[in-house]
Amino acid sequence: MNYVSRWVAVTAALATGVLLYFGSGLHAVPGLIWLAPVPVFLVAGRVRAWAAGVAAFGGWVLGLSNLVGYLLSDLGLPVVALVFLVALGGVFAGTVLFFRGLVVRGHPVVAAFAAPALWAALDYAIASVSPHGAFTSLAYTQVEVAPVNQIVSLTGPWGLSFLLLFPAAVIASRKLVLVGVLAIVAASTCVYGVVRLHGTPQSEPVKIAVLSAQGADNAGWPNAAGPQIVDRYRPLITDAARAGAKIVLLPEKIVDVRTADLPKLSQQFQTLAASNNIELVVGFTVLGDGDHNRALMFHPDGAAPTSYDKHHLIPGIEPYTPGDRLATYDTWGLMICKDLDFPALARQYGELDTSLLLVPALDFVDDGWLHSRMALLRGIENGIPIARAGSQGRLTLSDANGRIVAETTAPANAPALLVGDLRPGRDHTLYTAWGDWFAWLCGLVALAGLLLLRSRGGRENIRHGQLRGLPAADLPAGDVAGDEAGDHDRPGPAGVTGGREAPAGGDGIHRAERGRRSDRAGQPGGVRPLAAGAPDAPRQHRT
Repeated sequence: MNYVSRWVAVTAALATGVLLYFGSGLHAVPGLIWLAPVPVFLVAGRVRAWAAGVAAFGGWVLGLSNLVGYLLSDLGLPVVALVFLVALGGVFAGTVLFFRGLVVRGHPVVAAFAAPALWAALDYAIASVSPHGAFTSLAYTQVEVAPVNQIVSLTGPWGLSFLLLFPAAVIASRKLVLVGVLAIVAASTCVYGVVRLHGTPQSEPVKIAVLSAQGADNAGWPNAAGPQIVDRYRPLITDAARAGAKIVLLPEKIVDVRTADLPKLSQQFQTLAASNNIELVVGFTVLGDGDHNRALMFHPDGAAPTSYDKHHLIPGIEPYTPGDRLATYDTWGLMICKDLDFPALARQYGELDTSLLLVPALDFVDDGWLHSRMALLRGIENGIPIARAGSQGRLTLSDANGRIVAETTAPANAPALLVGDLRPGRDHTLYTAWGDWFAWLCGLVALAGLLLLRSRGGRENIRHGQLRGLPAADLPAGDVAGDEAGDHDRPGPAGVTGGREAPAGGDGIHRAERGRRSDRAGQPGGVRPLAAGAPDAPRQHRT
């Protein structure tokens, strides 16, 4: 790679990094993320493989550095947690190299589909094994972009993951026919979204109040600051009921209470539910007998509270016993905060025909927007309205299509009250019915691309410098083109292997010719002439 192309790769990495930095993270700019992959995809086929990989990796790490402060300061995680972001940089670099390999072997059309498919399939695989679920998916950057976000009701978030890389792959493939395909995909996505946005369930609305009045963290009850925090919520609950609320939702972990003391504390909230004729949902940290992050729904008729233990706990922060059961009352379901980072768990509620999700949550101030938008995407995927009480972040009410009905910010140490109407009812979706079918389809497409990449037929396209789609002057020599077979030991004639002359003293002979050398003395240059009539013999011209 010459000096100019080295700087082209550096520029591409910087451009991708800057676009990703502002297009993703805790406060994303949706339009930028569509442009972010374009620079590194464009240069991938014109530089050496290692340079393309480094550019993609560097661009990703630079872009996702927008989360470093959040992970280390807000969440208080150790520095080793950053290894996860670095590993994701490797995934992005691998996707770009996969695209490059197909392009230089003469398969740009396949590359345009297979590379985004690989990215989507890996996004699904990471979400399936990571303790953070789909937290790192770029799909959340589009959660407020209607009607594009409605595609997840068909494909889950993996459809958005595919779409976000598809334009970059189409542009970099330099095939006009793919531009038409891209236009059809974009138009179809938007048309589907518009149609679905007009199909919201029209059930009777229910007035819901979402509250936050947090005080000291880890406040114990009945000792320490616990009673004072409970007293803060009493007037807010009463005010919400007077405003007509039938459901009142409080945040996650408002106080810590020991198992032995939980019945006494529960009785206080049960009295509030009965006296105000409301369904009251409250989050506690229950200590003893394994410790749990628990949500309880208190009913006005005095029935036993509906109980739910958080399934997905924050590693290193929540040393509790995870729950293993869903919780529903009538057709209303309970989840807690980080549970909504996991598409599979929310989908289980969709399979139960849950008509409303009530979610106590606790944000870390700066991540309020991102975490609340993750909840919106789960609602769109399964067609379920969601009420979320994110103390120190966002209080939100969103409908079955993920549209914000009401929202407000919840200060860290001040009360906040949000009252609005939601229409319980489920808009049945293909994603709920079929699950992660699109991710598996993407996996099959990516596998087909990998098989094509490894096939001998694909390699033949570069054995003689024929890198389709690239001008002859740009063709790199042998190993520069990513030719693992190493067919080009040394440069050949100008315009054939990169436009470079053979170095002084070099014979400029291709390996195919070099293989016909003879050790017999007396032959000029040690080359044995071919017999007349042989396939590669020169033709005889009559004069």
